[in-house]
Amino acid sequence: MDEDEDAEEKRRRMEAKIAAENFGAAIGFAAGAALAVKEKMDEHAAQEEQKKQQQEQTMGGLG
Repeated sequence: MDEDEDAEEKRRRMEAKIAAENFGAAIGFAAGAALAVKEKMDEHAAQEEQKKQQQEQTMGGLG
């Protein structure tokens, strides 16, 4: 009976460890995805700012 309880406890620890690892991987993936989205948004904002500056220079040259 004691061996059965030990085996059950070992199984529970292993399942908890696997669950924790999976959770950590999911958090890491989500953080990576969020960072990628932020970088794309920053890149887009920088491109828009560059377009705005080019338009201002062009308009300033015509006046």
